[in-house]
Formats: sequence, C-alpha cells, structure tokens
Amino acid sequence: MKRRGGSGPVSGPLEIKAGGTGWQLVSVLSSAVGVTRLAREHNHVAAVAGWCLMGLLLAVLLTAARMVRLKAQGALLRLDDAGITGADGRTAGWGEIAEVREVKGNGLAFLPAAPAELPVFAPVLFPASARGVARRRTERFGTPLVLFPVALDASKEDIVAAVRRFGGGIPVTGADGQTLTA
Repeated sequence: MKRRGGSGPVSGPLEIKAGGTGWQLVSVLSSAVGVTRLAREHNHVAAVAGWCLMGLLLAVLLTAARMVRLKAQGALLRLDDAGITGADGRTAGWGEIAEVREVKGNGLAFLPAAPAELPVFAPVLFPASARGVARRRTERFGTPLVLFPVALDASKEDIVAAVRRFGGGIPVTGADGQTLTA
C-alpha cells in the first residue's frame, strides 16, 4: 500500500504530518488580486463588500500560515506498538482504545475504553480553542481523538492499516457498525 504522498509502502510506525497546502495558497493568492481591486472601487457597496472580503482573505492567510507551521513541525501523530503519540508527547496506549469507528466527514474516531480519557487531536489556529474542539468532538463523536485524513498526509487506508498492524485486534468499523474493509 502506498502513502498518499507517494512515499512508498507503509511499514513500521506511521508518522502522520499535516497535509499539503500548495493548492490552498495558490487559491488564496489568486483571490487576493480580485479582492484588492474590488476594495478600491468608488462605489460604496462594492467597497464595503471588498473590505469584507479582505477580512475573510486575512483570516484565510492566517490559517494558511498556521498550516505551513504545522507542516514544518513534522509528525503530529505517531501510531506504533506503544499506541498513538501526539506532538505533545502524550501516548494513548492501545489498551485505552476500545474501537476505531468511521464517522461522517470521512473521519476516524478512536473510541476510549471505559475508564480511559483520550487526548484531543486538534492542530488548531489558537491553542485555547483545543478545549472547545475536544468538547464538541466528544459530544458529536464520543471521543476527542478524531482524525480527518483530508487534512493529513496519510489516507484513511494508511491509518486503518496501522491500527490493524499495531492495535492488537481493536475493531475497526464503518459508520454502520460493520467491519471496515478500507
């Protein structure tokens, strides 16, 4: 099985990094040209719309800068024999995980065993918002540890293969409760 980035077969520990940002940066920069032109219009409505779009563009640029920093940080998660280790060094052992379930949005939720408290995986723009992300994900998915491969350099298949390789028989199920074949 090849990694999405084309780095060859997955063997040994799976180190997951932030996904690519190239197409996002090109999109933002091409939008910037039109938005700055609109903001200089003499028509009041067009100028207000332009300034609103400039604010949105600034937010997107800040997010893109954060994504570039996350990509430069290296591995955000590592799946190996010990369990799942986050960038902060906290390891959730495989014994703390009862099941890995596919969730809406093409994500994978790592559901905790009864007494375990899993870490949140939320590489967010502002560190203080990680608590909010943990609360919302726990309410929605039953766990704060949810991976969305679209934002990572590993595909869902890579993550499922690593869980099967290292997880010691942890069930990996689809949203319908059936065993996931990915």
